[in-house]
Amino acid sequence: MRSPRSALLALLSLVAGCTSYEVAVRDPAPPAPSPPGAARICVLRPHRVAQLAPAVVRDNGRLVGMTKGPSYFCYLAEPGLHRIVSTYGDDVDAQLGTDEIADAAIVAAPGGQYFLHHDVKKVLTLSVRWVSPEEAAAMIDESDYVELVAAPEGEALPARGEIVRAARW
Repeated sequence: MRSPRSALLALLSLVAGCTSYEVAVRDPAPPAPSPPGAARICVLRPHRVAQLAPAVVRDNGRLVGMTKGPSYFCYLAEPGLHRIVSTYGDDVDAQLGTDEIADAAIVAAPGGQYFLHHDVKKVLTLSVRWVSPEEAAAMIDESDYVELVAAPEGEALPARGEIVRAARW
């Protein structure tokens, strides 16, 4: 007979990695549009560690994408201040309050390109840092391009080509 603890662990292992968000691999990555004046922000996660744990990303409160396993995505941003918040963990983590939040900020310049690294090498931990284009190129080589294709009801998916607004003072 199973103990209550082992039954709980079995249940958690079944739902591990369950999330209301879903990504699809796009191979090849879609061409990078560059409307005049827009910046491009890419979020990179080249790690195979914690492959099932998603990290949902919002820029100034707008849902922009998710990393899961070795993946990356890019989006367009209006010049100005952007606060990027990444929530690491699945739906169970969110319900239990065990998800982790990491944030970064950047002042995007017109035509600028920025690369945010999702580092998940430490168990159950997400840290973020901006990396150089050279570091980013190596990470991209290790990752799949993903696009967010599902989100919880009532949360709008990012539209291809959408430009995320800068923070208003």
